[in-house]
Amino acid sequence: MKKILIISYFYQPCNLTASQRVGGWAKYLSEYGFYPIIITRNWDQKINSPEDVLLDSGNELIHEKTNQQEIYYLPYKASQRDRIYSSNKGRKKIQKLSKLFTLKDLIFENYSNSVIPFSNIYNQARSLLKIDKSIELMIISGNPFIQFKFGYLLHQEFGIKWIADYRDDWNTSELNSNLSSFQKIISKIQTKSEKKWINTAECITSVSNVYASKISSFVNKPGYVILNGFDEININLNEKLNSNEYNITYNGSLYSTQPIEPFIKVIKKIIADNSISLKININFPGLAFDKIQKKRVEEAFKGHEKNIFITERISKKEVLEIQQKSDLLLMFSHLNIKGIPSSKLYEYIGLKKPILLFPNDHDIIEETLLFCKLGIICSNENDIYNYLYNDIIKKQNGLKKEINLDFDKIDFFSRKRQTAELAKLLNKILSHPHEHSKN
Repeated sequence: MKKILIISYFYQPCNLTASQRVGGWAKYLSEYGFYPIIITRNWDQKINSPEDVLLDSGNELIHEKTNQQEIYYLPYKASQRDRIYSSNKGRKKIQKLSKLFTLKDLIFENYSNSVIPFSNIYNQARSLLKIDKSIELMIISGNPFIQFKFGYLLHQEFGIKWIADYRDDWNTSELNSNLSSFQKIISKIQTKSEKKWINTAECITSVSNVYASKISSFVNKPGYVILNGFDEININLNEKLNSNEYNITYNGSLYSTQPIEPFIKVIKKIIADNSISLKININFPGLAFDKIQKKRVEEAFKGHEKNIFITERISKKEVLEIQQKSDLLLMFSHLNIKGIPSSKLYEYIGLKKPILLFPNDHDIIEETLLFCKLGIICSNENDIYNYLYNDIIKKQNGLKKEINLDFDKIDFFSRKRQTAELAKLLNKILSHPHEHSKN
């Protein structure tokens, strides 16, 4: 098998969504002739809040090796900034000091690895490339995007070809439009760094056509789409749902750019309708991870607390069970931002459940849902109301919901199929001979 080095700060057993992309590749790459060697940080700490990512984790290098893959888990020691922030959260003077350290780190990490708390990932990759000349290619998955600097440095020293994988866009993000003066200074430095570092990559990959095209134009490198995909899910399509309830689920993170309020307004109207006898439940597994969004949902549902269920981060098995017992899954697109499919979209598809999209993104989510024939596309409150009311009444009257599933189209979005697409790209790059080392 051809050896390929993969650098990814996030990796299993980290329970954040960011770890799943590379985890899926590592699971299936051996089936397509590649032996992945993954370098990541230690994830002994369970992530129950955003601050938990900043905590020290692991005391020594852990090396795991099988016939299918090899993994290096490196000890993680928090930076001075992170120690200040995580141990003194809520104290204004300390928070200001933390911001100064953040500014310092974000500037100086462009010039020195010494301020990067996970620079041991670069050191480990460098050691491996010195020893093992059979490693043919490297993928670096961001974010953190500073990892792309590792690709640049390793290419400079060893001449190894590498791919910059963007789970999100960096300096091309629309979210960079309202920056403070300090943030603008940092953005200017990072923009220069991004173009410099990616100039040494063979190409970039990303999660949608919009992202791949936008980033490709920005860094002047070919761009390819590798979708996030879903893991194989052991489900029972004939499982009987609770006949006395109508369960709706939104899984995972919620952002301020996602307009959930119109949906909540419609739900409250339906709950108040005397012709509806089913109890309506809206589940938000994992939403309590973000206290701001949890409060946002709770305030919007004020007076209907008995209809919503918000949990802290729970196991993947528990989340899947909640979704499997749901009549409907929810997708909220981002207002005025295209190219964001969200990883939950593919998990929804893997569950083969009806998916309600609001508002219509007129982009990758709409295209995906129409392709696999699982979507209910809503552009306004009337669309939401008409679908929900009619579907609830059908269930109330004991009518069976008919879904014509196209299993081949659904399977296209599996991680295995998307790993096959990645393997094609890897073979394409490796078909052009190069010298592995400049020395």
